[in-house]
Amino acid sequence: MVGISEISKSVSKKTNTTQRVARGVIKNFLDTIISEADRGSKINLAGFGIFERRKQSPRKARNPQTKKIIDVPAKRKFVFRASSKVKYK
Repeated sequence: MVGISEISKSVSKKTNTTQRVARGVIKNFLDTIISEADRGSKINLAGFGIFERRKQSPRKARNPQTKKIIDVPAKRKFVFRASSKVKYK
């Protein structure tokens, strides 16, 4: 698995900045995407994909250990849909 440290190393080399600056830019970018999605916006990064929050309706589920049916409350999910350029590369 690749983390922010590895990505920031690559970005810092490509942009001629320090790894600390690159890590800060990446974290701010991700924080901005999350806050915009929380406000109800769809974030479309052309050629990459769309980020958004979707409402998931309440539903019934079964506890696999007890086999008892439980109610799962509604929640807001963070969703990413990849662009066809990313899907079929």
